[in-house]
Amino acid sequence: MENAEHAAGDAESPRSPKGVHAARRTRLFPLTRLEAFSDGVFAIVITLLVLDLHVPDSPDRLLTQLAHMWPTFLGYLVSFAFIGGSWVAHTGLTSLVRATDGVFVSLNLLLLLFVSFLPFSTSLFTTHMTDSGQRVAVVVFGLNLTLSAVVASLLARYAARADRLSRDADRAELPWLERDRWAGVVLMSLSTAVSAVFPKIAVIFYLAVSMLLILHPVWRLHRLGWTRRYAGPPEPNGSN
Repeated sequence: MENAEHAAGDAESPRSPKGVHAARRTRLFPLTRLEAFSDGVFAIVITLLVLDLHVPDSPDRLLTQLAHMWPTFLGYLVSFAFIGGSWVAHTGLTSLVRATDGVFVSLNLLLLLFVSFLPFSTSLFTTHMTDSGQRVAVVVFGLNLTLSAVVASLLARYAARADRLSRDADRAELPWLERDRWAGVVLMSLSTAVSAVFPKIAVIFYLAVSMLLILHPVWRLHRLGWTRRYAGPPEPNGSN
């Protein structure tokens, strides 16, 4: 009996293989490095988009040349709005999280994977928007947007269900973040499905959904008064 109790104690000991495995599963990581890395990736990716905008070399019929570049401008606008909306939502999510764990970090990296692929899919879309490769280019672009939205939703879903990652005061606000992201997934998925039949119409849907993804989180942040959370305590009455 003593030997059994001793073996059980060793199995649960922090130095035992089971104890080490359990410690790894429950280990929390600081949020600062994840935020800094994610912000850097978002900033680089959104900057890379502008490299696809080329200034016409010839001054002749300059306005006409710019008009012919409409797919490039449209692709830039859609991707900028989508990445900007993703960054705003990511900022709102990390403001409600006090720490991260292995699953959260992995999902975050997967999100950055699809976001960092957007300059390529945007360039593919703008290059073939007016030729025979239009349908494939628009579908690939839409799939990239949709997969990014799906992983962002999974990240919000995991944060809403992993209680140890957030504070009690912030936990009630996580579910609406999750709902908002899943609404974006549904809309972007429908837009991608439309692109297989009506590519040009689908691009307008991409733009509309991307604008919604950037405007709605900002409106919610303002409505919830998150700016007051970081403004510090109010000054006492009568203070100068």
